[in-house]
Amino acid sequence: MNNLTAINQMTSMEIAEVTGKEHFIIMRDVRDEAKKLETEGLETEYKFVLSERQDSTGRTIPYYILTKEGVLQLAARYDAVIRAKLIELAMKQDKPQSIEDLIIVKAQSMKEMKQQVNSLQLTTQTIKDTVISTPDNWREDINRMFNKIVQAIGNKQYQELRSESYKLLEERAHVDLFRRLNNQCDRMKLEGASKSAILKANRMDIIEADPKLKEIYAAIVKEYTIKYVA
Repeated sequence: MNNLTAINQMTSMEIAEVTGKEHFIIMRDVRDEAKKLETEGLETEYKFVLSERQDSTGRTIPYYILTKEGVLQLAARYDAVIRAKLIELAMKQDKPQSIEDLIIVKAQSMKEMKQQVNSLQLTTQTIKDTVISTPDNWREDINRMFNKIVQAIGNKQYQELRSESYKLLEERAHVDLFRRLNNQCDRMKLEGASKSAILKANRMDIIEADPKLKEIYAAIVKEYTIKYVA
């Protein structure tokens, strides 16, 4: 337990150990505190950070990381004895007790800084990757961005997202893509297009043929790329 006091945060599992309460109760209490604060318009992200871990069976288990302020906030809801224990630990977080503790604090700070830099670099690169190079490469660029999304979220969720993107386009542009596609197929029949060519026609053809739809759809795909890839 000594190493816990050398860092600027505690996990909900560690708090469960200190308080003697079940972990699910601590999770419930943290959510309740966060909800109360958010209801009053107060920030909670810097106090309670939701994370997850893998247990011995491979299941994903959620837990919270609490800063000193988060620990003190949570302590206020418990009885005097538990509150005193949590306050004591929270106060010790700012006071490393040995050279080993100082090394732990420094290493953690460097690790967090590196993670933040890597995250910023990834976000910056992702934003750069959303640039549509030229109108002639519009479809290629759209497919490139969607491929990055597939890598990030998986093919199954991607299929749902692609359908959602068309629906969102229809809402923003006030159009019916299927109606336009049917009209396009009818024109192709009248113009003598082959059956295979008609069957290959799709909603992307309709979007690409309309400059306004291209612009709106490109914006939607950029939003998705930044949201799921960055």
